[in-house]
Amino acid sequence: METKQITKSAISVSIITMISRVMGYIRDAVSAALLGVGMVSDAFFVAFRIPNLLRNLLAEGALSSAFVPVFTEYLEKKRKEDVWNLAANILTLLTLLLIVITVIGVLFAEYIVKIIAPGFSNDIAKFNLTVELTRYLFPFILFVSIAALFLGILNSLKKFSIPAFAPVILNISMICSGLFLCPALGDTPEKQVWGWVIGALFGAFLEIVIQLIPAIKSGFKLKFFIDLKEKGLQKIIKLMIPATIGQSVTQINLLVNTILASLLTQGSVTYLYYGNRLMQLPFGVFGVAIATVSFTYISQCAARKDYVGLGNIIHSSLKQAFFIVLPASAGLIFLSLPINALLFHYGRFEYADTINTAKASIMYCIGIFAFSGIKILTQVFYSIEKPDIAVKISVFSMILNVILSIILMFPFKYLGLALAASIAGIIQFFILYYFVNKFIGNLKTKDLLIFSFKILIASIFMGIIVYLFYDFLNGEFNKIYSRFINGIIVFISIILGMIIYFIFLKIFKLNEINSFFNSFLNRK
Repeated sequence: METKQITKSAISVSIITMISRVMGYIRDAVSAALLGVGMVSDAFFVAFRIPNLLRNLLAEGALSSAFVPVFTEYLEKKRKEDVWNLAANILTLLTLLLIVITVIGVLFAEYIVKIIAPGFSNDIAKFNLTVELTRYLFPFILFVSIAALFLGILNSLKKFSIPAFAPVILNISMICSGLFLCPALGDTPEKQVWGWVIGALFGAFLEIVIQLIPAIKSGFKLKFFIDLKEKGLQKIIKLMIPATIGQSVTQINLLVNTILASLLTQGSVTYLYYGNRLMQLPFGVFGVAIATVSFTYISQCAARKDYVGLGNIIHSSLKQAFFIVLPASAGLIFLSLPINALLFHYGRFEYADTINTAKASIMYCIGIFAFSGIKILTQVFYSIEKPDIAVKISVFSMILNVILSIILMFPFKYLGLALAASIAGIIQFFILYYFVNKFIGNLKTKDLLIFSFKILIASIFMGIIVYLFYDFLNGEFNKIYSRFINGIIVFISIILGMIIYFIFLKIFKLNEINSFFNSFLNRK
């Protein structure tokens, strides 16, 4: 029953997240057209990464990992008054902490940029622009972190749709800023970039508003409340310490990539950003959606000490993730160039930039299945209150990623950084799986391996056929390059790929396809 509910909820979240991702790609297409690849784009993406790094570390990472299991336990065992006092307590303390962090970030932006992007110091104009953008973007962390807390509250209440829709608001805000505000500010990237700053800040604020309303309807009371002796708070803080260390590993990986990319040729930071964005489509839409929904059920089983049910949920969640992300990865790898051209080849974003971005996308897409699995498996250790295991594995992965990045960046430049992230992620996934299976058991490893192998074979054949089909149509009907014709050919190729994939699934007699479609058609 829980497995079916996870599938239904994950599909609903995936559909909404897909809308968000589409809006995100429209946002990226607008930014690529306005900013192109160069000093301004590199400066903006570094400046934007700094508050996002802290958000991922503190709010969406450590706090979410620690908050959801404890809050879910309160919902299971405590009075409603205790539940909402805990939420108000966390919100008050989080807001005060974020205000302090924001002030520090604004005051010390120059020194932060020197650490994050040391290569920019050689270009005074780029360095100064990055510092100014960082100062104005730092309040972004305040808004999105509070929004992330409400996301955790609503997900714990099994209200998944509204939190999944919140990022759509951020994307719409930035798109509108790009289309209307940026051109009004001037005709150069140096002037237009400030429209993106305004759009990001306003959109992040709206993310809070859209989630605050259903939280209040559910019983949350917006009030200033601090109780440092509250047991739930102490438990969250206790879990947050290792969670922060574990999440810092992921963020350090991103930080190392940014530092190393800043030392390479101009545009490397931008290529990695857009290349990663394409990878985020299957990972963010399906991998994260399944992990988000399963986290609530994993926490419930852990609170009840139901390890048989927990093993079943983990097994089912991994199969659902691989069922979608493996063929999606193959499609993105084989059609990387035409898809990147369709998304980003506008305005100041030249075709050579599209080729470089497509290469980065391929390197990232190799590890999508691992990134999705890591998202699911890491949550297990926090739910069973053994976060130290996840932390140790993350630290090992971080060290491995740094070593691989340094080794691979010399022969492969920025592509080596993307490839290092994928290799380190794959190794981290298999180590996590080993230890989850050791502590939980009942993961049905043999069944998962057979299932994954069949999916992988089907995905590879699908990718090869789709690539040959696209290449044939493009050569016949798009000899003089047209974005419109390219878009039609890409769309037809994707539809063909889906048909081929499902034919292979039928040949391999994978019954999961039936349960997937039944859940899709019967979702409420």
